[in-house]
Amino acid sequence: MDVPPRDIADAIGGQRWVFRRTGADTGGELLEADLFVSRGGFVREHLHPSQEETFTGVSGTFVLEVAGETRSVGPGDRIVIAPRTPHGFKDAREDAHLLVEVRPALRLDDYFRTFLGLSRDRRISMPVKGLPRPLLQVALVMERYAPEIAAPRIPLPLQRLAWRLLGAVARRRGVPDSFPEYGAP
Repeated sequence: MDVPPRDIADAIGGQRWVFRRTGADTGGELLEADLFVSRGGFVREHLHPSQEETFTGVSGTFVLEVAGETRSVGPGDRIVIAPRTPHGFKDAREDAHLLVEVRPALRLDDYFRTFLGLSRDRRISMPVKGLPRPLLQVALVMERYAPEIAAPRIPLPLQRLAWRLLGAVARRRGVPDSFPEYGAP
């Protein structure tokens, strides 16, 4: 496989990730990236089962929900989100630039490449609320990246079983489960 792209953007979700260091660069210890959020941008509430995520403000003010509490990150501010803590944001008030660090890295950069690429190309839709579409394609992504990302308020074993079952149906129906076009193995 060619070298994965260091930059991925999705105008629909209003995000651009520029990877400074990935798990491949750091022996799996750290993912470090610049996150650029556009006004109106959003990320559906989610959690990372075993990863700690740190947001440090570079420019603009970034407002997110962390475990049901509104938090703001301005230039120089820092928020650390513990594993299994629900977080997300919607309708970003202004453009913002953040430095994001995730420990351990796992394959989160591959998840971002895959998810943002599929969203940008309108192959999946993950609205702030409601069911993601098409569910079978989303199931394959969520199954593949279960160690990196999960839905909040649903027990992890239950959702992993659901993604596995839906993933099996998706593969039988010929839904793609490999995304080399986005630099993800």
